[in-house]
Amino acid sequence: MSNVGAMNTWRAEVTKRRIAYALLAAFVAEHMATVSGYWYKIIGIPTLGWPQFNGILLLVHPCGPKGCGATATQQFWAGAVFHTMTGICFGLIFVFLIHPLIPIANTFFGNIAKGLIWGGVLGTLSALLWVPRNFPEFDPGFFTNNLGWKTVLGIYIWHAVYGLNLGAIYNPLPDEGADA
Repeated sequence: MSNVGAMNTWRAEVTKRRIAYALLAAFVAEHMATVSGYWYKIIGIPTLGWPQFNGILLLVHPCGPKGCGATATQQFWAGAVFHTMTGICFGLIFVFLIHPLIPIANTFFGNIAKGLIWGGVLGTLSALLWVPRNFPEFDPGFFTNNLGWKTVLGIYIWHAVYGLNLGAIYNPLPDEGADA
C-alpha cells in the first residue's frame, strides 16, 4: 500500500470512529507536548513542566505558603493526572466544537492547520491568563512578559506541538458533499 493509500485509510478510520480517534489524538497530543516541555532547555528556552505547576496549584496554593504537606513527587503525580485530563478535555472540545467551526477544508494539511490554530488559541490563553493568574508570586506581568520572551516563546512552542499532533492524528476526511 502506498503512503497516500495508508494515509487515506487512516483518515477514513478517523472519519468512521470519531470518538475513539478524538480520545487517541487528545492523549497523544497532550503527552507529546508535555514531554517536549522538558526538552526546551536544549534550545535555550526555560523548561515548562506543566504537571509540576499543576501539582503546585492543586496541593500547595490552596493551603497557603506552607502547602498541604505533599511531597514533590505527590505534587508531580497529582499535577500529571490533572494536566493529562485537562489536555484530553481540550482535545475533545477541539474535535467536537472547534474543528467543525474553523472554515478550512478537511484536507490533510487543513486539519493540521486547524489543530495549530487551536494550539495558538490555547497558548494565548495560557500566556495571557493562566500563568499570570495562577502564579502571581513570580510577577509574570501582562502576557507573561515579565518572565522573558523565551518563556512566552516556550508557551507557544508547547501549544504548537499539542496542536500539530492533535491535527495530524485527528485528521478526518471531508464531509460528504464538501470540497476536498
